[in-house]
Amino acid sequence: MECVVLCAGFATRMHPLTLATPKHLLPVADRPVLDYVIERLAAAGVPRAVLVTNQTFADAFETWAARHVSPVRLDVIDDGATSNETRLGSIGDLKFALDQADIRDDFLVVNGDNVFTFALTPVLDTFRQRGSTIVLYDVGSKKEAAKMGVPTCDADGRVIGFREKPADPSTTLISVGIYAFEAKVRQLVDRYLEQRFSPDTTGGFIEWLYEQTPVYTHVTRPGEGLWFDIGSHEQYEAASAQLRSRG
Repeated sequence: MECVVLCAGFATRMHPLTLATPKHLLPVADRPVLDYVIERLAAAGVPRAVLVTNQTFADAFETWAARHVSPVRLDVIDDGATSNETRLGSIGDLKFALDQADIRDDFLVVNGDNVFTFALTPVLDTFRQRGSTIVLYDVGSKKEAAKMGVPTCDADGRVIGFREKPADPSTTLISVGIYAFEAKVRQLVDRYLEQRFSPDTTGGFIEWLYEQTPVYTHVTRPGEGLWFDIGSHEQYEAASAQLRSRG
């Protein structure tokens, strides 16, 4: 199973840190954000990661990939975007990566601004047993959950509802931007975009996808590892402080 890592955003909310450096390569506890992602992929035996980025930062990713030592093959592809106005959006970039890298089997998708320390092997076990799977994490607060994508699940763990940034989340379990998809989802990505749904968020795609095909959940508890979404200065500083304190 190969992985698409989405790294094409411009992270304007993180300025000035991201004016010259993509947030996916910002140091967290002295290691680039992407180091944590690739480390987890390697531990799970994923052979290849396709990193889709924009034209502005493509050289920075190429330089990082050339220096990074890992059993995971790293392929950087440039989506051609030079600004927020010309970006493809996360689902547009997913289609671009699937097409350019010719990924036709089952595949992982990881938002490249994730920092997480939990193992992906249990996620892949759930996927093999059940099918397309999204990873959930308990943020422990409905206030925090309201900033994220929140699923509704049946007793069997199947997604039966999904909302981005709900005002009144019913749970503290949120989607962390890690997905294991069956090969048939590639065609569903095409259909989603052909029907002119928003290409901007993976959460919007999940909100549509669960009505097209079964989507299940894998819950990762805080005791199994940490997770941070490097989407703000506050989260960036919190991730750096906690991971540095763990040594």
